[in-house]
Amino acid sequence: MEKLFPEITSLEDVMRLAKGGAIAGIVFAALVLFDVIFGSFPAVVPGIRLAGAGLEAVFILLLSWRIWTGRNFVSAILLMALLVLATLTGVRDGVFGVAWLAAYFGLGLMMLNAIRACLRHDTYSRETAPARTA
Repeated sequence: MEKLFPEITSLEDVMRLAKGGAIAGIVFAALVLFDVIFGSFPAVVPGIRLAGAGLEAVFILLLSWRIWTGRNFVSAILLMALLVLATLTGVRDGVFGVAWLAAYFGLGLMMLNAIRACLRHDTYSRETAPARTA
């Protein structure tokens, strides 16, 4: 269990896990765009579909940037909710469905660790603040 949810003992651990969650958000934004570009949605006009996915990707990247700082757990929770929603609506059947499910599981695990890290950022930043000024 230590490999899946590493112990957070310092500000460096917090920032490492938060950056991992931000990287997962960047990969998630790329998956959203790839799904729109290479997926098939015959009922929707391609331009509207691409514009909507572009806005979603920009929103995901904005949340990822906020997670990268390690301070905003609300953004991490919102990004996790978007990932769960995409997992529920986007996983297809067959062998590729299993591969997508594994990818979404890995991204979700990184985002859960980012949520944990963002929740503990203030605790460890207060502990290291006197050491920085001294």
